[in-house]
Amino acid sequence: MRDRATAPVPPLNDRTALAGGALAMAGVAMFGESGAFRWLTVVAALAGLVPWAFVAARRPLPLPVFMLVTLGAAAVIVVGAGNPGGMFPPMLAIVYVARSTSRRPVVAAAVVASALMIVTLAVIEGSAYETGIIYFLGGLGISLLAGLMLRRQELLTAEVQEMHTLTVEHAAVTERTHIAREVHDVVAHSLTVVLLNLTGARRALRTDPGRADEALARAESVGRASLESVRQMVDLLRAESGTSSSTGLPQPGLGELHELVERARAGGLTVTVDVAPEAATIDPALALVVFRIVQESLSNALQHAPGAPCTITLDGRRLEIVNGASPGGPPPERATARTGLGLVGMAERARAAGATFLAEPTAAGGWRVAVDLPVTAAPPGAMASR
Repeated sequence: MRDRATAPVPPLNDRTALAGGALAMAGVAMFGESGAFRWLTVVAALAGLVPWAFVAARRPLPLPVFMLVTLGAAAVIVVGAGNPGGMFPPMLAIVYVARSTSRRPVVAAAVVASALMIVTLAVIEGSAYETGIIYFLGGLGISLLAGLMLRRQELLTAEVQEMHTLTVEHAAVTERTHIAREVHDVVAHSLTVVLLNLTGARRALRTDPGRADEALARAESVGRASLESVRQMVDLLRAESGTSSSTGLPQPGLGELHELVERARAGGLTVTVDVAPEAATIDPALALVVFRIVQESLSNALQHAPGAPCTITLDGRRLEIVNGASPGGPPPERATARTGLGLVGMAERARAAGATFLAEPTAAGGWRVAVDLPVTAAPPGAMASR
């Protein structure tokens, strides 16, 4: 975040207003009362306008230099020329100083130096009434408060803008993460099924051409479905709104679990499914989370333990997927694949839906995924019957 010791240069309109105000204050000092127009007053007033010219030109002088010139010129008018009207330029200078820095000693020095001018004049003149010391001291206090309020407003505006930027960046990161999960869930699972069917077709091509043809047909069907999903995601990225509801992107649910399991079985995986009637109470948003976790778990089982059984249990409160150990154990090159993006994506989906996620190896050498679902109620007919 920007260093708060020095505020940014005021916007163009404010600089113009400050410079115009300084010019008006100099006019009051020179022409505010009869006999005030003297050569000493005119020279000092014009000299006090020099720092304001730099402010108007967007090249402000360092604050010590600014204070020395403006307050020094005002002291010449007030004390040297005996003109209390010279107190008006310091009032505006205090507004600028209090707005431009948070260094209290600097602001206090400007206020004290300005107050000493009118106090000195009152002592010299021997009259507090004629010099208007009470009014000018009150004016200095008001100028100080105005400067502090302007600075506070400027800092709050900068914080709001920074928070807005961070919010936009966070939303973009969240959306990219969401899209990455969708791409991984759809493409990775589909490619796994396609590759397994292609492998089976290659092995059965010479001995059982009919079986090989069936495997190729399944691979083609899954590949086409995956391509269509990728096209829909590309449309989602091109859309003005990043939400799936605005683009009409269809989302799978519990009704599609049967087809998902059948594809896994066609790929050679032994899958047992137990879906309790209470699962119908799961709302569509949570049903999508369940579907994606099951999809990723089946994809992992196809990759790491294609010959092992897989059991899926689902009711209204809990999803549990247990993958048995492969008869020959996982291939060496895949033994450490459990730390990939799949588990991360499943955990993120579960947490985003308010569920708890657990993935751990079993004592038998398999893998277990357990998700405790939040209690929700689905609208009637949310789950298609199979």
